[in-house]
Amino acid sequence: MVIEAVLLLLCAGAVYCARAWIRLRHVPGPPLAGWSPLWMIRKLLGGRANEELHRVSELYGPLVRIGPNDLLCTDPDTLRRIAGARSLYTKGAFYESGRIIPGYDNVVSQRDEAKHKTLRAKMMAAYNGRENGNTTDTSFESGVDRQLLQLIALIDTKYISDHGTLRPFDLSAKSQFFSLDVISDMSFGSPFGFLTEDRDLYQFLEINDGAVPIMNVFQAMPWLTNAVQRWPLRLALPNDGDNIGLGRLMGLSKSYVEERLRPGSKAGQDMLQGFINGGMSYDELVQHMFVQIVAGSITTATAIRHTLLAVISTPTAYATLQREIDSRMMMGLISSPIITDAEALQFPYLQAVVREGLRMWPPTTGLGSKTVPRGGDVLCGFHVPEGTQISHNFAGLMRLKDVWGEDADVFRPERWLPVPGKDGEHERLRIMGQVLDLDFGSGKYQCLGKRIALMELNKIFVELMRRYDFAIINPQNPIKSWSGIFWIAGDLWLRVTNRQ
Repeated sequence: MVIEAVLLLLCAGAVYCARAWIRLRHVPGPPLAGWSPLWMIRKLLGGRANEELHRVSELYGPLVRIGPNDLLCTDPDTLRRIAGARSLYTKGAFYESGRIIPGYDNVVSQRDEAKHKTLRAKMMAAYNGRENGNTTDTSFESGVDRQLLQLIALIDTKYISDHGTLRPFDLSAKSQFFSLDVISDMSFGSPFGFLTEDRDLYQFLEINDGAVPIMNVFQAMPWLTNAVQRWPLRLALPNDGDNIGLGRLMGLSKSYVEERLRPGSKAGQDMLQGFINGGMSYDELVQHMFVQIVAGSITTATAIRHTLLAVISTPTAYATLQREIDSRMMMGLISSPIITDAEALQFPYLQAVVREGLRMWPPTTGLGSKTVPRGGDVLCGFHVPEGTQISHNFAGLMRLKDVWGEDADVFRPERWLPVPGKDGEHERLRIMGQVLDLDFGSGKYQCLGKRIALMELNKIFVELMRRYDFAIINPQNPIKSWSGIFWIAGDLWLRVTNRQ
């Protein structure tokens, strides 16, 4: 009887796999990917997800099968259509892993299109800098400025090397401290204090780095999300009573929300107040403040560390950017003590560096899967049945040679500068800009924090490079990095000296 039951299960499994394989057999891809999610899991857990997803799109084309029900898309026009305001596509099951409180959805985990649209509408004014007690986004900019001054004070106090002394500066950790304090300052009106303490408070970085690989498994097998959010497995998840890690930040977010909602509490001039004014409920506030802190800090820190590393490693880029900053200082075009965002936007080479950094290292390399609507669709010339998951190939998009040129794998900010007298430059730069925008999603799925992230990048590179010179301490192995749904990085040790 047992043998018969096992054989029956094996036969049922074989039939299920065969039916899944047949459904998308016409779409090219690695042979094993159509039969099992194991191919995808292995690639996502290998630490080089960005390279693997780029490589598979180069081998098989703009639409590739990477799982039994999963296709990877590297066509910009197709991805923009999928995310369009009137598109019938919906978020894939993976997004449910972004649910913080079981049974309650936030802007990340909410898959119902109408509810997702309503929730974004409640948040839009706050992200635009309105409804924060200001008529502009001055509260955002002042928050960035405060934490930049804190970072500069930290470097000046502890990490300046001289001819006889080496004081190693780990940019991988400090960029994360900076981004966490910026987003908490903007969110709650006061920073968590990572820069002031100069340490990994609550073991957040350590525990978060360990959680990212687990999130990659959820990308490949999203059905696990509902399993772990049910009793008793959910008891092992972070919760707001924890003293360390994600749970501790969850608890801090909850305490800020409860304090602000307490009768008689004074209104703030921050994003939390903007969300309250927008009509968000208590549960929505608690969830989103936590999601915003985690996602907003990790992605911005990635852009800071990888871009600055690329600049330091590219002598022409280093010299050109520093020369542009110096010349603007001599002309009185940089405010003191911190450059304004409006000023930074007028620096052509700085903007080229920011864009090239985001292109070379997309801050997220998650799949961002969307579900094909009823009736199916035709994508890149292939009929795709309803229910199929379509993933967004961030890494592949940013290395398309027909968009970026034959040197797409090279960090070269000059590609963003128009060539004088050459025909078609305006169109070339327009297309490049549109594709780069896909780093932040598009349409109804565009990142709400895009403007804030760009403001941080515009300011930090100018303020660091006008004050300091940087050298890589270990040029043979300058950084330890791991690519999954987000980047994990460590040991980016620099020698920092005051500029003469």
